[in-house]
Amino acid sequence: MNARDTPFRLVLKSLIAAALLVLLVLAVLRLLDLLILVFGAVVVATLLRGFADAIERRTPLSGRWSFAVAVLAVVAVFVGVGWLFGSQLQTDLGAVARTVRQSWQGLRMGIAGLPGGKDVAAAMENASLPTGNVVPKLVGALNWLTTVAIDLVVVLFGILFIAADPALYRRGLTLLFPREQRSLADEALVDAGLALRQWVIGLFVVMVFIGLFCGFGLWLVGTPSAAGLGLIAGMFELIPYLGPIISAVPVALVAATKDPATLWLAMGVMLVVHWVEAAVVSPLVQKKVVSLPPALSVFGIIAGGMLFGPVGLIFASPLLVVATVLVKRLWVEEALHTPTHVPGRDPE
Repeated sequence: MNARDTPFRLVLKSLIAAALLVLLVLAVLRLLDLLILVFGAVVVATLLRGFADAIERRTPLSGRWSFAVAVLAVVAVFVGVGWLFGSQLQTDLGAVARTVRQSWQGLRMGIAGLPGGKDVAAAMENASLPTGNVVPKLVGALNWLTTVAIDLVVVLFGILFIAADPALYRRGLTLLFPREQRSLADEALVDAGLALRQWVIGLFVVMVFIGLFCGFGLWLVGTPSAAGLGLIAGMFELIPYLGPIISAVPVALVAATKDPATLWLAMGVMLVVHWVEAAVVSPLVQKKVVSLPPALSVFGIIAGGMLFGPVGLIFASPLLVVATVLVKRLWVEEALHTPTHVPGRDPE
């Protein structure tokens, strides 16, 4: 090859690299839903792997047997909870759904009686689910449920495979880096995994606290379906900052169906439990787990919702945890040579 061909080859290589980059970006945009499912599997697998590692450290079991025991223990807990409380929770959640619908209709009728409220009430009625074309809607709902079930099965298998041997997939990711940078990439991924594990543990503790004490407090003040409402409050802790506000809505609607005093008492229970969580539980948890700056979390939640939809609201915080570790480890420390605190690696 003569020197005259060298510029042409450089231009050709540049065009091929640009085309591959464009194709990669288009593929990522096309597979956003799949990518968030993969990350969700990684989050759950991290918690399961941490549980298995704890069993291995405290027992004479090998790694494989520790993982098997961890999986069986998690399955047993879910089966046991379902057997003990499943029927009651199903009854309570069904009652919550019926009460919310009745409260919505009562609110609409009350607004219709106000001056100028008929148009608002008509808009609220139009916002309800239409009853026409039932068969196509049932077919669509069945297709959606089938898709969700298949996705759930795939994610469950992904969780088991990733948790069984996380080092295998970590080594695969490091192969995407230049040879001289693979050791650094592996260290950064290990730090990100440790931070993610700590974050998941902290979230689990907060969810259990909120669910138990909200349910118990609502039961004490006589709120109907307290167990279901407590479960809803605990699950909505998956969405930082916005979750407590959203979970208060069904509590208010259900409590209001009994009497105004129960409504105020129920709102008081929600405020007290979340205040104790914010003032006592979270600070204690954050001493041992990863915490994020509040403003970063809020804007991260918004960005996650815009990119990935409702699922992005749930996984925005763990994505931020991983991104924060990688940026600090690879950019701030290695590129800028600036010492910084890395979540998961350095103590708080």
